[in-house]
Amino acid sequence: MERKAWLRGVWEMVKEAFCQKLFTCHLPSSPHLLPDQFSSHSVIVTGATSGIGLHTAREVAMCGAHVTLACRNTKAAREIAHRWQQEAHASRVLHVEVMELDLLSLSSVRSFAAEWERRARPLHVLINNAGVFLMGEPQKFSDDGIEQHLQVNHVAPALLTLLLLPSLLRAPSSRIINVNSVLMFLKILASKLMDERKNCIQCIAVHPGIVTTNLVRTVPSFRRRSFWRFDPKEGARSVLFCVASADVAADLEKGFAYYSCNCKPARVSAQAADVDTCMEVWQKTLEIAGLNADYLTQVMDNASNPTLIYRELLGNTSIIV
Repeated sequence: MERKAWLRGVWEMVKEAFCQKLFTCHLPSSPHLLPDQFSSHSVIVTGATSGIGLHTAREVAMCGAHVTLACRNTKAAREIAHRWQQEAHASRVLHVEVMELDLLSLSSVRSFAAEWERRARPLHVLINNAGVFLMGEPQKFSDDGIEQHLQVNHVAPALLTLLLLPSLLRAPSSRIINVNSVLMFLKILASKLMDERKNCIQCIAVHPGIVTTNLVRTVPSFRRRSFWRFDPKEGARSVLFCVASADVAADLEKGFAYYSCNCKPARVSAQAADVDTCMEVWQKTLEIAGLNADYLTQVMDNASNPTLIYRELLGNTSIIV
C-alpha cells in the first residue's frame, strides 16, 4: 500500500513537471479580465507585490473590485498600485489600497485583521497567496518560535482566515482561496462551516502548477529556467478561475473544492482525504495560533461583534480600539 502511494506520488511529480503545459493548452496564455459584477466586491490578496499574487491582484483591480494588497513591503505595493492606475488611464478609477501584513509575525496578522474588522465591511474574497520556499538555507524560526516555512505557508494564513471570518460572513457569498497551501486545514473549516449552516463561505484550494516566481529564487537559475514551467501570468489563471467562476460552486463537496492548474477539480492525496489526519492538523493549528478549540463556534455566535471575539478568544485587548 505504501509502495503504491509512493509510486503515485512520483508519477504525479513527473506528470506535473513535464505535462502541465500540455494539460493546460486549452487555456489562454494570460488571464482575462473578470466580470464587471466584481466592481462591488472587496478582495484581499496576500503576497501581491510579485509573481502569481501580483497578476491576480491586478486583474481583480482592473475589473473594478476594491483590492487590498496585504504585504510586508508597503512601499513597493504603493508603487505597484500607482503604476496600475497609470495603466488604466482615464478609463476607470482603481480602488486599490495597501495594508501592512508580515506573515512571519502573528502579532502583525492579528493587527491586520483587527484593522480590517474596524471597518465593519463585508469581505467577498480572501486569497491566501503569499508563501516562502528557501531551499538550501539553514532552518530558521520566527519570533513566535515557529519554523518559518510552517508559519508563512500555513499557520499565519490559517490565523488570518479565522480572524477574518466575521467579515466573510457579512457578504452574501464569499470565497477563501488558498494557493498551493495545506488543504487539510481548509477541508475541516469548510466542513465545520457547513455544520453551522454557514455555507455562504466557499473554501477552495488551488494548485497553480510549477511556476517561475520569486518563491523559488533560492533555487539555482538553471533549474528555474524550463520550457515546461509556467510564468506568473499563466500561474494566475487557475487562481482567477477560482475567484470568479460560477462552476466552482457546483464542484464543492461539503463546502470544499480542490483545483489543479488546468482549472478543473483534482483528486487530493489519500492523506489529505483522511478525516482524522485533517482534524489533527486543524487542532494543532489552532493550538499553535493561540486560538481556543471552540473558536469557530464562538465566531458564529458573535459574528456581529468581532471586537468581543478578539477580546475573549485572543486574550489580547491591545489591538482593539
